[in-house]
Amino acid sequence: MSLIDHVDKRTINGEIIVTLFEQCNLTCKFCPQDHNSVMGMKEIKEKKDYIIQSILHLQEQGRNQFSVHLMGGEVFSDLISTEIFEDYYQLVKSLFEWSSTNNINLEIAFTTNMVFSNYKRVNQLITRLFALDPNVYLMTSYDPHSRFNSNSLKLFTSNVRKLKKWIRTVNVIMTKPAIIKFLNDDIPFFDYLYHNFDIYFDYYTPENNSKQFMPTDIELKTLMLYLVDNYPSCLPVKDYFSKKKIRMSCQDTYTILPNNLAGMCTILLDGYYKGYKRNKEDMETRFMEDYNCLECEHFNRCSLGCFLSHDLSETRTQEECWLKEVYNYVDSKHGINYQTH
Repeated sequence: MSLIDHVDKRTINGEIIVTLFEQCNLTCKFCPQDHNSVMGMKEIKEKKDYIIQSILHLQEQGRNQFSVHLMGGEVFSDLISTEIFEDYYQLVKSLFEWSSTNNINLEIAFTTNMVFSNYKRVNQLITRLFALDPNVYLMTSYDPHSRFNSNSLKLFTSNVRKLKKWIRTVNVIMTKPAIIKFLNDDIPFFDYLYHNFDIYFDYYTPENNSKQFMPTDIELKTLMLYLVDNYPSCLPVKDYFSKKKIRMSCQDTYTILPNNLAGMCTILLDGYYKGYKRNKEDMETRFMEDYNCLECEHFNRCSLGCFLSHDLSETRTQEECWLKEVYNYVDSKHGINYQTH
């Protein structure tokens, strides 16, 4: 048990991220996966039991609504066979049938890089699933550095427009190069994404190239101040303007890997990030003690940060909590009544 458990900051949402396999058609430099691995590709329908076990585990911890994110690798790559698309359908169908029978509040998303030529079969799959249950949607990622070349960016923008009605969320990973890009260059297509979808800026988690991609706390703060002034409806930025109680941004995510290894936080699972083994509760407590969170005037409205990133000591380059500085900036410049759009 950590300090978090004494102050009612944990989210009520249960999030399960299922990496079905790691084979991918991109080679993002900040991604730790083996993009040639097909492990798990033949056992997609069998993931149902592991997902149900994860939901029940999170339910015992007090979660009452659940999101399952199915991802790769790249689940919709042109390399993927039609038979596997049918496996996706059968897996999601069986999960919705189970959730309906057991009165479980469930939504299911496919996470995709949107880099594929055969968009029609993707549209057909989601259309079929939506007919079963409307709580199915797409998530995608947009990173202005280390993800796209000119051809893949063209496919991405085309598919986003074609599949727009199914997309709910666009994630941006806050790597050091991406932050530099946002602060210094025009970002193609980002304004379109911002005005059409929920944008979530997510923390970068460590892998073999961590020193190249892990931002410092000052870099995170600088990006957030830029987003406050220019893109205030992005998450978690939008929450900075709230005076209501905010749950922490860490979702206590339950992760299932292609080999069916499962647990809280992908990076903390054995073998995923060699040489990095920490106790999650200890990391949470260390974060709160280092920044004296319980004494902070912004604690109730603060989503806190990534405890794992903080645990990597080289990312901390200032004593003051960078999130506190962002909240102070929001209050001093924009005030309580500032409205996002």
